Amino acid sequence: MYFTSQCLPHRVRYLHSCARARLKNWRDYSSRSPAASFYAALQSGFDPEAHIDVLPAHNLIYVSIPKNASTTIKAFLSGLNGQQTLSAETLHTRRHSGILSPARAGLSTFHRIAMSPTALRFSFVRNPYARLVSAWADKFSNKQLMPGDPFVEIYLDYTTQSGDGQTIAPGDALSFERFAAFACATAAQRQNPHWSLQHDLLDFPGLSLNFVGAVERFGTDFTHIGERLGVGTRHVKPLVTNFYNRSRHRPWQDYYTPALAKMVYRAYEHDFDRFNYASSI
Repeated sequence: MYFTSQCLPHRVRYLHSCARARLKNWRDYSSRSPAASFYAALQSGFDPEAHIDVLPAHNLIYVSIPKNASTTIKAFLSGLNGQQTLSAETLHTRRHSGILSPARAGLSTFHRIAMSPTALRFSFVRNPYARLVSAWADKFSNKQLMPGDPFVEIYLDYTTQSGDGQTIAPGDALSFERFAAFACATAAQRQNPHWSLQHDLLDFPGLSLNFVGAVERFGTDFTHIGERLGVGTRHVKPLVTNFYNRSRHRPWQDYYTPALAKMVYRAYEHDFDRFNYASSI
């Protein structure tokens, strides 16, 4: 069982912080404060409670994009909170990691950090070709297309509703080619953040980031994060060589034909252009 006496102080601090935040949020909503209005505007994008992490003690906001070293980054943030040995699963559970969402940090606290000229507000992006292979390998590879898995069910619902004519035989698994076609068809629909457009995940209204790193330069770029936070290299170096939740697959280039790459480029063109990734394989 994960919860032990060793993590009790962290759990108590987390619950106490959440209780104080709820009171402050009630006051913000009651007074229709700028913080409440700012948070309401954010909700027109992806779920801010799921994709925005806040560390008030470190004047930090992180916008999480799945399959972009997000679990590894959460391990670092959790470590800043004093938690050092969490599994990949518990790192995505706030009551274990202690990483706050905007509402749990308190809307006024979150708004202050979002507007502060000295705060660090960051995220990481990734080559769309590589990210799509990673999403398929993590969520679909070698899984039978049968109900019971939430990601498989998203695909099954899509095939039913779209009438794409795909025949699914018992025991079938989803090939990368078929997944890529599905992802391209739904990338702009906010169906699932694991294959949604990255620029869409980053564009929370009014929330301006001041550092966007790249997974391909993770060592260099995350060292910059450590320097901004005044954290020694001993806290950053292990992340570069020990990624959490790394998907298992061949080099991503092996999965693409010229036609498939062209289809993916068209669907994710805004990501390629905004984050300066080449269209060529």
